[in-house]
Amino acid sequence: MKIRKMYAFTLGLLIVALLLPSPASATAPSSEMKLFRNPVVGDGADPWVVKHTDGYYYYMQTTGNNLTIRRSKTLTGLDDAEKKVIWTPEPGSENSGNIWAPELHYLDGKWYIYFAAGDGDMGKQRMYVLESEGSDPFGKYSYPKGTHLGKISDPSDKWAIDGTVLEYKNKRYFVWSGWEGDENVSQQIYIAPMKNPWTISGDRVELSRPALPWEKNGTPLINEGPQILKNKQGDVFIVYSASGSWTDDYCLGMLKLTAKDPLKAENWSKNPEPVFKSSPADNVYGPGHNSFVKSPDGKEDWIVYHAAKFKGAGWNRNVRMQKFSWNADGTPNFGTPVPADTLLRAPSGEGGGKLVPALPGIIYSYEAESGVVNHATIVNNTGTSGGSKVGMIDYNDSYVEFNVDAPPGDYTLKVRYSNGMGETSTHQLALNGELLGEVKYPSYGWDTWRDAERDIHLNAGKNKIRLSKATLFAEIDRIDLVPKKTKVFQYEAELGYLKNAKGVNEYDAANHQKVGLMSAHNSSVRFPISVEKSGTYEINIRYKQPEGNHAVQVIHDNGKKSLVLYKGEGSDQWKNTAVKVKLKKGKNEISFSKGRGAVELDYFRLNQTK
Repeated sequence: MKIRKMYAFTLGLLIVALLLPSPASATAPSSEMKLFRNPVVGDGADPWVVKHTDGYYYYMQTTGNNLTIRRSKTLTGLDDAEKKVIWTPEPGSENSGNIWAPELHYLDGKWYIYFAAGDGDMGKQRMYVLESEGSDPFGKYSYPKGTHLGKISDPSDKWAIDGTVLEYKNKRYFVWSGWEGDENVSQQIYIAPMKNPWTISGDRVELSRPALPWEKNGTPLINEGPQILKNKQGDVFIVYSASGSWTDDYCLGMLKLTAKDPLKAENWSKNPEPVFKSSPADNVYGPGHNSFVKSPDGKEDWIVYHAAKFKGAGWNRNVRMQKFSWNADGTPNFGTPVPADTLLRAPSGEGGGKLVPALPGIIYSYEAESGVVNHATIVNNTGTSGGSKVGMIDYNDSYVEFNVDAPPGDYTLKVRYSNGMGETSTHQLALNGELLGEVKYPSYGWDTWRDAERDIHLNAGKNKIRLSKATLFAEIDRIDLVPKKTKVFQYEAELGYLKNAKGVNEYDAANHQKVGLMSAHNSSVRFPISVEKSGTYEINIRYKQPEGNHAVQVIHDNGKKSLVLYKGEGSDQWKNTAVKVKLKKGKNEISFSKGRGAVELDYFRLNQTK
């Protein structure tokens, strides 16, 4: 069996820190910043989220057969949010099937849900709308008066999906994706004026069709999923999805309104390149069909989008989110999609403190495919930590057994699993032949990986951990063993407070991110942390110097300055160096500031030596 002793080397291992005692959490758990990891919804596509004045986020996504609303006080809580099916179509009606991409809008004191649907014939998709009977998003809905089953259409009455509403200069417009004719050749983005929330009052105008190379991957050709975005200056953008949604090339394009009248096609300019696209280096494929929302305190802008769960996954997708910024010219800067499982700061206003979380510095990790696999199947999968998973653990004699070589003591066992059964499944856990009960796996979707945990005590010498078939079904990626007691803690550089420096994706970094080349004047990264005991600590720094040349940084510990030398050889390989500092019990502040030369930082580990 392949055994790896891991020092928080992958993000999946780092997540366990949020549940472990640490120098910070042992004294003041609420003082650490709140973190989350993608996906925020384990199974789903076409996400729509809106923040209401009642303090809740209301969320919808494609279900296919009904309209379901979730509500959550936080964006990071969408997966486990309260749900309610607010509408189920009448069987056999013209809008009873293929219910896609619902959107919830608050207009004129009522809620309106726009959605695409048909009768099962894919060529009959049209847009429909429901109207709330009151102001409660979770209340009753019905078809607006005067409509036939809530159908909303322009005079052409052509195939239509992904409708949304643009409000601009006291007027409303309907924006959607549709066919030019009656054949599935190409989907365009259209706009038309609205008389009221359920009535289109004029002819449609084509704003965009797939014309650029990055829009033309897959057939039929596709522009779809238009979403409205406005900046502080009042500029209007339509961010849309391009190329086949089943391909790894699905991406986001953008239109900008350049003159006053949005009904004139010439008043919209198309960005020549996609504004958000796949990043194979980060194992992210097919990011598309999104919505935009503010953080709870209104200070941050977030994009919520779906992406393929792994390379070649097609329509097997989950929902993710990340913060975005604005360029100097007023256009949005979505950056690069962050790899799944990367720890990110939660949206501003979700709670949590200012301290940088202390993550466990020593973890023992064992890949399932490297274990003893009996009557089960090893499957290659780019969405897993080791590139493979063990599935088909479906039979009474099916199991995966791990030969564990870790010091004796108490551990938290993390089983990284996926379950798409729709209800909790279990595996039987055995240690050295002794049954310890079941490990429970709540359902978040196949190929969406979560950690189930159990406390476990390892004996001296080698131990055997076996997971075998119990109830329903689940797949296993790996197991992690996190010591209950440790003196080594890890602090991710990108989770510190950055000045004239930037966190960027780097898939082989511990959290799939690093602080990029700290070469700018006065660049620094600051870490407010807390430790249980005063004394001398060793700071072990993982760094990279791709430019070569030795560099020097200044380390500040509570106002005291130390110099750290980074030996540069022009290498893209991660290296380690160490320096000792004295810390007091309780809150401390450590910062890294530019001295001479430039380095990239992954993390530092903190270990008390005296």
